[in-house]
Amino acid sequence: MATKQNKLPMTEAAIAALPAPAKGASRIHRFDGGTGLAVRVFDSGKRTFLYCYTSDDLDSRGMRVERRVALGIEWTKGGGTLAHARDKARELAGKPLESNREKLQRLRAEQQESAKEITVSKLIDRYIHEHAKQKKRSWKEDESRLDQHVRPVWGERKAKDITRADVDALVSPVALGDTEQGIPPRKAEANHRLAVVRKMFSFAVDKGIIDHHPCMRMSAPGGKIPARTRALTTAKELRLFWRMTDKSGPWAREKRHDWPSGTPWEGRGRMSPTVADALRLVLATGCRANEATGLTWSELDLDAAQWLLPGTRSKNKRPNLIPLLPQIVEMLRERRAHSTSEYVFPGKKAAHINDKNMSEALGYACARLQRIGLQPFVTHDLRRTVETGMAAAKVPKEYRDRVLNHVDGSVGGQHYNVHDYADEKREALEKWARRLEIMLKPEQNNVVQLRSAK
Repeated sequence: MATKQNKLPMTEAAIAALPAPAKGASRIHRFDGGTGLAVRVFDSGKRTFLYCYTSDDLDSRGMRVERRVALGIEWTKGGGTLAHARDKARELAGKPLESNREKLQRLRAEQQESAKEITVSKLIDRYIHEHAKQKKRSWKEDESRLDQHVRPVWGERKAKDITRADVDALVSPVALGDTEQGIPPRKAEANHRLAVVRKMFSFAVDKGIIDHHPCMRMSAPGGKIPARTRALTTAKELRLFWRMTDKSGPWAREKRHDWPSGTPWEGRGRMSPTVADALRLVLATGCRANEATGLTWSELDLDAAQWLLPGTRSKNKRPNLIPLLPQIVEMLRERRAHSTSEYVFPGKKAAHINDKNMSEALGYACARLQRIGLQPFVTHDLRRTVETGMAAAKVPKEYRDRVLNHVDGSVGGQHYNVHDYADEKREALEKWARRLEIMLKPEQNNVVQLRSAK
């Protein structure tokens, strides 16, 4: 710890004669002359110059506090360093100096002012890396919407200049659509865009980048979206789904297929066998689409006919033991025999397929099958189909919730009940499988014929 000594004559000889302190200590020696110049001696013998002054800050006793400024000059005998340090100390003596606290406050204020000048493009980058990636599993969805719909429009504008009117102009047209150009309203998408923009600006407020939130009290432009109720409940719908996901059928082929120019699915391909298998896994287990697409072989125990979904991949961050029925185990064994990837459903351009691949495949098929009365459905509707089918098979709600890995909000469910319900879930899925099998059996006078997806 540094201690003060009597003032020294300002000479090279006086500095050279200063003894080194004990190991781990240093000592400060002030010079005569009123310049505030001092020298610090370290246990190694090294000597550096300081400028000492009395600040306006008061300590706990009401005494003014002494401050020190390192001059960045190390003493060398005969090197002119003493004269250089003396000149620098005299220069500082004529200037008002900040205390460390004042300097820190100034630097923080300067950083905040600098942050307020950043562009929306820079704000997007900070939001994704400092917030979304750290706290949101769906951060890629945020990144995609911001990159596609916000960065091209506001990217070069300063974040602090974005107004409420700018936000409204960004999201309202999406909710309203454009009848003249044939663009339908997309109310849910408009709400999603407002939500991610709102979250980004909330992050900006928290970081001191902006002072006023442009989305404050803005209502969702699409209003309250009714809960989806679509499920495949009829034998005809389930048979159509089973045919379109038949790997040996005309819908699940690797060959590319181009729609006529100008049609909604122009340039899209058929349903690949990989996507077809993944869709059947969703229908058999009720898992979420992203849980199926990201499935790895390490999560499966095919001998025990079960799938342990880790908490790192589940929506509620809790692991879920999913029993696998014999038909699914057989399908997975077949895939395993030809697999060279760690993923059960590998992709062509990525490590594994994703939700979009499944959605596009279903969209392609549903668009074609509307001509025979099939109402369009999406991947998540398959999960609702499993829930509905189990309910129709008299499976109690508690066990249906366990199959779907819904959170039990009760105190006992959250803190005390650690039972995995493996037997109950297997029985529930077996009841659903039997019901599905019955509905898939073609009736003699009610066979659904599908033409090749040309």
